[in-house]
Order: sequence, then C-alpha cells, then structure tokens
Amino acid sequence: MTTDTALQAADAVFMAEQAVGRARGVVDELHTTINSAIRVLDDAELDSAKARLSDRGGYYLEAAGEHLSRLQRRCSDNAELADELTGHLERASQAIADAHDVLRDVDTSDPELAVEVAQLKPRLAVMGEMIDLAKPIARLTAQHVDSAHLAAQHVTPPSLLEPVTLERSIATAGKELGRADEDVRLLENVVDHAAASARQSAGIATEITDNARRRLAERGRAQVPRQAAAPAYGSPAR
Repeated sequence: MTTDTALQAADAVFMAEQAVGRARGVVDELHTTINSAIRVLDDAELDSAKARLSDRGGYYLEAAGEHLSRLQRRCSDNAELADELTGHLERASQAIADAHDVLRDVDTSDPELAVEVAQLKPRLAVMGEMIDLAKPIARLTAQHVDSAHLAAQHVTPPSLLEPVTLERSIATAGKELGRADEDVRLLENVVDHAAASARQSAGIATEITDNARRRLAERGRAQVPRQAAAPAYGSPAR
C-alpha cells in the first residue's frame, strides 16, 4: 500500500464520517418536526371534538381545518428532511465502499500499517451495516409522512361540513405520524451506532494519515544527496 493509497483510504473514511454526522443531525431535525406535526394534529383533534360539543361548531371546524393546513406544511418539511437524510446515507455508503476498495489490496509488509488496517476494516464493516439498516427505515419514515400528508389533504372546506371525513382524516394522519415517530426513534439508535463506528474509524484513519506522511518525510530525507566534504577547487570569479 503506497503512501498515496493510504491517504486515499483515510480520505474516504473521513468523508463517510462527515456524511454520517450530517445524517445524525437530520434525524434530530426530523424527530423535532414530526413531534411538531403530532402537536398540530392534537390541536386539530381537540377542535374537532369541540365542534361536536359546542354551539360554535362552525368556528371550531374552521379552526380544525386550519390546523390540518399547518399539518400539510409540517409534512412537506418532513418529506424534504427525509430526502436529505437519504442523500447523506447514500453518500456515507459510497464513501465506505470506496474505502473498502482501496483497502482490499493492502500491502501488509509494513507491520504498523497492517495493524492499523486490521483495526479499521471491522469498524468500517459495522458502520456499513448500520447505514444499510438505516436506509430502509428512512424510506419507511418518508412513506408514513406521505400517508399523513395525503390524509390531511383530504380535508377541504366542503369536507368540513362532513364531520366523519374530518375525523377519519385526523385518525389516519395520527396513525401514520405515530408510525413515523417510531421509525425515527429507531433511526436515532441505528445512526448513533453508525456515528460511533465512524468516529472510531476516523481516529484510525488519522493515525494512518499521520504515519503515511511520516514515512513519506523519512523517505524524502533519505533521498537527499550527501554533500561532499572535499574542498572546492579554484576561487570564485570576482
């Protein structure tokens, strides 16, 4: 494994760590916005109930409709975050694959490098497994958010005159958002494990980088020609 190849492998690991870190941040945002959507839906459900029990039914139905309009916006935000999350996970997978490709034909004649690579490979494998597990969960989260969005879209001004339609939409959206919330909680756990492996891998990659540059510097010093100690003949021109 040449010094350049060692640096390429380390760069791929650093890219994977960066992508996983960004994915973890998006998961946090996704959890926050899903919880916000659930609170909006709770408000809609409360106003729907008030519409049935109050003599100001029209006012509360209109308020419930406004909450569902807000819910649609929250779902749109969640859908964008889910797409962003998928992108980060895909970039992490590609970087891990690139690192594996570089490490596949490692020259283990250098004992120090052999130890570093032996430590790095299993951590990369764990990170890859966690990313592979996270991707379908992210897709499932997006599907549940889309279903909640569709349920909210069924509530139109004319449909507010039909309480059954409103209640059905609220119930469907609530079920789908509840599932999305469960998905994100699982995603947090999976991506946390991926992030831990990414940090460990990056630490080893830093050692590989430092040692590769040290070996390169040592070779450079060894190639510097020794200056002859013999006296110079003649004298400089004046």
